[in-house]
Amino acid sequence: MNKTAHRELPFISILVMGHNQEAFMGDCVDSVLSQAYEGRLEIVLCDDCSTDGTYAIMQQKAAVYRGPHTVITHRCPVNGKVAVNMNVAVSLSHGDWLMRVDGDDILHPDRTRLTALAIMKYPDATAISGKLIPFEDKPQRVSNPSDEELDFAVADKSQLTAHQKPAYLEWWGCMMTMSRRIFTEFGDLPAICNVLDDTMFATRALMLGPFVIIRNGILLYYRRHADNISSESDKRGYQSLFHVLKSEKASRDYYRRGIPSHEPILAEIETYAQTHPDTQGLLEFFRTYFAELRHQALYWEKSWAYRLNETDIPGGWLRKLPHALSTLSPLTYALARWIKQFMR
Repeated sequence: MNKTAHRELPFISILVMGHNQEAFMGDCVDSVLSQAYEGRLEIVLCDDCSTDGTYAIMQQKAAVYRGPHTVITHRCPVNGKVAVNMNVAVSLSHGDWLMRVDGDDILHPDRTRLTALAIMKYPDATAISGKLIPFEDKPQRVSNPSDEELDFAVADKSQLTAHQKPAYLEWWGCMMTMSRRIFTEFGDLPAICNVLDDTMFATRALMLGPFVIIRNGILLYYRRHADNISSESDKRGYQSLFHVLKSEKASRDYYRRGIPSHEPILAEIETYAQTHPDTQGLLEFFRTYFAELRHQALYWEKSWAYRLNETDIPGGWLRKLPHALSTLSPLTYALARWIKQFMR
């Protein structure tokens, strides 16, 4: 980015959300405090009443910081979980743009600068996202393309239909930087949205304006570890049967926890669609999307005959048998998936 007067650069607040992440918080905060940005940058370190040393690390890092940016630390008196912690962090911040960061991840050094570049290129945008690189122990540092080589894509509510959204449109919360308008116009996140909070961010952003994706810009190193669903792979390049079972259970539990979040998200879109007819496709997409999530959450509560008949598998019994096994129980489903790994 060329030298630009600070008043022309967006005012960004980085909101670091932490809870019992003392093993990772130091790396996360270091990556935030080292962001090189010429504009106004505010950093809010918000701990959700951790029972370990997470907040102490936040305080220590803030105390020794001598950089140009404002740093605010806060510890919630009770554990309110993700949505409440986010609401508190937003209330403590002042920026026009809100970059949500989870305490176990690491920001790419270019994250804030590239986000600002996208905001300035698309001043009507309501959310900015990009790419991430997963890691387990230490991230492999990757350089971004030059500013001139960056590839941007723009999604808006008119592009969504009942069963389709733009293939490049992903809304991981850890990747999103959002306009403050999603809070000033819709209010706090409902406390029940401790799962699918990023989906709430996405629906609000899409209702209000364009969602911009930096398609070839690395913004985040995403840590895989025992406490997140995406960690269920081993270093041999395939999943053991135990990991397949564990991953299936973690996904099912996640979907079940997400069911209560459907109602407030849909309610917001339905209310907005009453006065904005161009939101109808967005509403239809999320109705379909939530129906599928609910189906996955409750799949094993259906009868085996229902599960077997749900999908029509053409061909003889040799083709039908593996499908029948995969619908019999979570164990046989995991076994079928595990076997398929060796048949590719």
